[in-house]
Amino acid sequence: MEKENRTFCPLDRKNAGDTILKGSIGEMEQRILKRLQGPEFNEQFLIADLDFNQERWFTNYSGDISGRFLEIMSLAGKGDPDYHSALSFMLKKVPENQRDAGHFGIPVDWSQPIDYEKPTADGSRPPVPRMMPILWGGSRIFTGLIEAYLSFGDEKMLACARKLGDFYLHTEEELASSLRVEEYRATGTYAAGYATCYFPGMEGLVRLYEVTGEEKYLRQAQKMADFRQEYQFDRLPIEHTHGYLCCVYSLLLIYKESREKKWLAMAEKNWKDLVEGGYVMPGGGLLEKGIPGFNRDEGCSQADWLRVNLLFFELTGDAVYLDMAERVLHNQLKINQCETGGFGHRRVLYDEFGVAGYGTYDEEALWCCDFHGAMTLQNLKKYVLMEEKDKSFVYIPFLFDFEAETGELSVRIEEMKAPSGHRRWKIEIRVNAEEKRSIAIRIPDWAGLISLYDGEGNALTVEKERNMLYISTGKEGAAYICDIICPVYMEDRHFHKLCPEQAAEEKGFVLRQGSDLLAVRNGKEEPVILERLEDDREAVYIFRCLPSAIKSSQSGQVQ
Repeated sequence: MEKENRTFCPLDRKNAGDTILKGSIGEMEQRILKRLQGPEFNEQFLIADLDFNQERWFTNYSGDISGRFLEIMSLAGKGDPDYHSALSFMLKKVPENQRDAGHFGIPVDWSQPIDYEKPTADGSRPPVPRMMPILWGGSRIFTGLIEAYLSFGDEKMLACARKLGDFYLHTEEELASSLRVEEYRATGTYAAGYATCYFPGMEGLVRLYEVTGEEKYLRQAQKMADFRQEYQFDRLPIEHTHGYLCCVYSLLLIYKESREKKWLAMAEKNWKDLVEGGYVMPGGGLLEKGIPGFNRDEGCSQADWLRVNLLFFELTGDAVYLDMAERVLHNQLKINQCETGGFGHRRVLYDEFGVAGYGTYDEEALWCCDFHGAMTLQNLKKYVLMEEKDKSFVYIPFLFDFEAETGELSVRIEEMKAPSGHRRWKIEIRVNAEEKRSIAIRIPDWAGLISLYDGEGNALTVEKERNMLYISTGKEGAAYICDIICPVYMEDRHFHKLCPEQAAEEKGFVLRQGSDLLAVRNGKEEPVILERLEDDREAVYIFRCLPSAIKSSQSGQVQ
């Protein structure tokens, strides 16, 4: 009988906040946090989707930019209202702009027909929709209010969150009615569609339950999840993967709080549909639209996919989710960051086998991806160290540069120079408790032969169980060197490893070494690691590592 997976708890809020990401991941974090300090993100810009002080993108999505800003600044600022020049202003002004009904934006009669964009007879642009975008904005400011309350202890933030939570309870008859299902479906599934805008509110409802203990909010999230499944609003394809993944994340939060397996089963089905249905690219990320053949990705979706897989691992202990999280972190998220430090949209190339490479950078999305990309890197900090509930066993899910502690143990990892085909890390552990600690490092799915040495370079016996490498440390702690051989191996476009004989038949194979996907850069012949693009936003990468691979500028196809 196969052993049950061990599950681990992430770092608490304080220890996660004190974690330092270093190396390339830390650089990614610092670049986006610096970007968000730029002059574009000023008070009037940020509040405009609540008070309509100016014309800018998506003011009809009331609470979207303003809420995302609250969320990331609450997480990154660690309780300092001066962390950003606009933060104190936003903390003061957000409550002033909440409607009596509980939502943000213009007054709405939710019993009226939904004002979605319908084609006009004369071909003119239809009026900008308001109703569904307000729900989307509400879902984003909901989590922002919760994070602001947890970071600053501001009761006004909690009061706003309660009021918004009650809004979802009071509008259930209008927004989750079996009599209006066809009307909901008619709105489509893109950014202003019902399936995209209504159900992400589940996340805020569960978070509100976490901080208040009031069952009514958890029950409302469960009702919404049931409605989503019963009327098939969770079916693929869908035009907004960001919204879809927010729903999957919400299902996992419902399971985390209730421990009812049905919610986990719903989330697992959504995950399986995405992966097995070909919606996840070789770089580990998703397209902006969950429609095979769509021509670009979206930073928000990569950020969501990372946090979804991390939460899946926390709840199930299945390392397949860490493998996917590592893939998107080191590939798709990395190449989605542009020269400004922001995130946005990267062009995607195709051949007859599916996604075949990445084209030029399309645009930075200051209205969403910059915030969501920053958020997911803060969330990542919770998962660099994990513990069993009794704190006797510590797990290190990823080998990249960081410093973190659990309170009783601290870990510092730094990548070292290594021979070609190897990767090597120095792991320093300090124990701040009387008892010994058992420690294990995840063995990645890409690892070849693993060697372990003490701090003096003496070889140690490698103890492995399933996908874990065990480290024995005493009360004083110790230093170790972990060396992993990283063979280049082949995969098909759906993450299945191929033997050389298969690859000869499988023309659509891709190459991978370590956590990195390999590709041929335009004008070159040898495969290289996918790199950041700020040095050349016109760079094109082709997965098919053959000298004859070229890009057709007209069709976006790889020949």
